[in-house]
Amino acid sequence: MSREELRAVADVAMRWNYRVWGFGEAIALRGLIRTGDLLGDAAPLGFVHGILRSWLGRGVGRTNEDHVGAGRELLELYRRTGDPQFLDAARKLAALNAGFPSGPNGIRYHRGDTSGWRWQIWVDCMDVDGPFLAALARETGEEHYFDQAVSELLGYARTLQADSGLLFHGFERDCGRNGELWARGNGWALMGLVDTLALLPRTHVAWPELHQRTLALCDALALTQCPSGLWHTVIDDPATYQESTLATMAAYALREGSKHGVLDATRYIEMERKARAAMHSQIAPDGTLALVSDATPVGARHVYATRPFGTFPWGQGPLLLALCQEAA
Repeated sequence: MSREELRAVADVAMRWNYRVWGFGEAIALRGLIRTGDLLGDAAPLGFVHGILRSWLGRGVGRTNEDHVGAGRELLELYRRTGDPQFLDAARKLAALNAGFPSGPNGIRYHRGDTSGWRWQIWVDCMDVDGPFLAALARETGEEHYFDQAVSELLGYARTLQADSGLLFHGFERDCGRNGELWARGNGWALMGLVDTLALLPRTHVAWPELHQRTLALCDALALTQCPSGLWHTVIDDPATYQESTLATMAAYALREGSKHGVLDATRYIEMERKARAAMHSQIAPDGTLALVSDATPVGARHVYATRPFGTFPWGQGPLLLALCQEAA
């Protein structure tokens, strides 16, 4: 992957109309920050800075929608600028998460403001809450944020992880687990677990369980990966189409886990190799990642099997992270 190709992938990510905030937008900003660092290019960081400044102007943590906001990216800008507003905003976001009502296993219901989603959780959030709160703990030296990170991440893992090691898409208070073994959802979970474990002190009481659950997920993914290196969008249903985001997320998470000693360097090397090859096969000349399915609500199997493909930040963001690992 040349610098020009990496820049093309970043340019695609900067063309998205960011809602501030929708699922999957924060990871694209994270990828842009790392790309700017790697290329020595101020444009991606300036782009992220502008979006986060607008968030600060509106007020961080004022609405439930902010629960998927770019918390780790606030901390990245605080490190780069020293502006205390970014750190203050990160604290406000952590306080928002701490104030959500809790359910079984300590899960947090993020959208109590919306009748249809009031008592639902989604596996996507495993890449949002835990890593952000762990990063905030590292930044501030305040260990209670590590405890908050673990509480939120373990609550979701204990609720959604099946005996196979894979995770269901969602849970609803009155219906139990719902949705399917959705490929991208398992990618979100894998990244969230790895990135949290990379930050969490190994002396923390929850480290062994989080680590065991991460290994169980990795082992299950290795068993279900297609010869192409991709996964079916419903992992255990070969009648559903193959999709590229889990392969891209796995390529990033497996290498990141190995780098930080969270995963054995050789145990998953073949799964990562296949995932990276599949990822590269889906990068178009203009920098877009192909076979990326549209936003996917919890639903019956036909919902997952019929989502259209397109260009989205939840494809471009993980792609940037994985490509930056190769170029570093």
